Amino acid sequence: MRSTPRHHRARLVGLLATLALLVLAACSEPSAVVTRGSASTLPASMTPDTTAPDTTAPDTTAPDTTAPVTTAPVTTGSVTIAAAGTYEVDRVVGQVVDQTRAGRVISYQVYAPAGVTGDVPVVLVSHGGFGNPQGHLAGEHLGSTFASGGFVAIHLAHDVSAAGSRQVADRPADVTFLLDELAAGRIAMPPSFAGRPDLDRVGHTGHSYGADTSHAVGGASYAGSPGASPFRDDRIDAIAPISPQGPDQFGTFLRSADDSSWTTVTIPVYDLIGEAEISTNATGTVQQPGWRLAPFDHYPGTSDTFRSIIAAQDHSDMWRSGAPDVQAFIAGEILDFMRVYVAGAPTVDPCTIGVGELTSTSATLERGAATTGSRVSGCA
Repeated sequence: MRSTPRHHRARLVGLLATLALLVLAACSEPSAVVTRGSASTLPASMTPDTTAPDTTAPDTTAPDTTAPVTTAPVTTGSVTIAAAGTYEVDRVVGQVVDQTRAGRVISYQVYAPAGVTGDVPVVLVSHGGFGNPQGHLAGEHLGSTFASGGFVAIHLAHDVSAAGSRQVADRPADVTFLLDELAAGRIAMPPSFAGRPDLDRVGHTGHSYGADTSHAVGGASYAGSPGASPFRDDRIDAIAPISPQGPDQFGTFLRSADDSSWTTVTIPVYDLIGEAEISTNATGTVQQPGWRLAPFDHYPGTSDTFRSIIAAQDHSDMWRSGAPDVQAFIAGEILDFMRVYVAGAPTVDPCTIGVGELTSTSATLERGAATTGSRVSGCA
């Protein structure tokens, strides 16, 4: 079902106002690992990597850190999941080491709603590129937006693999290992965060190779293991791939309508794609009409799915170089998707996911209603 965008000016104004505060108050991150801030865009100095296939490697520049916002409400039990900008956001960086994979280091940055108590849902964020030990410092407009709405957002750095082909397996293994460490209480949280990360409510989003990581932990199949989901982590409840790959990259395949990498993805999914990147990968080595549309077109129909196509946006625009309203749209719509399909927030109308306001461009939205139990089957 296709619908045209509807306008929610209040939400966008709130997001953009918070973005503006960060720009005005931006400063270099201090040597201490704990920082405070709120939703923002990435620094302009972060430039895309044009050498790796279908990826934009994150910059090593530390994110802006300080912006005053109003005091967040304190809740008990499960934290109140809310619109972007509701909570003050604190951050902390750290790393864990997976000794079972030759001491592989996974650095991370946690964005958390300050002052809350109770059980707090989690969103994991994966950057693009073929490995970057500083990748957890990129994409801060996502983590800070998610945390300002009441989630614990954890950005992972997927380091370089021993062999390039190992990234497809190392990345989802990084996610699973970090969740294991989170469950064991070994992931640092900002001192102002008094809640508990809720491992029963977890989502994942990522851009480019990070979108492949979303599909991997969400149950995708790969060449060599068709019909199976070798990297599925059952703790992941929903995924939001940004700039997802089509077939024949990183082991993805499309043999028929019922035999593809994505027919085994049975959880809720929200794909976000730039109009200018639909038929190509980042470096132009793939030129195939509708290439990035393949995942949405081949999900099995067991859960609600969404696809936003944002006009005139290319691969980099979907991560770091898009206009402020584009970044706010991507972060805000994913937040609402996670509020419904991860946190189970009853106050969010699923029919409003993907219809936020854009001022510099426009977007189209398609929904795929689950065959049973859909929450969007009645949307206009």
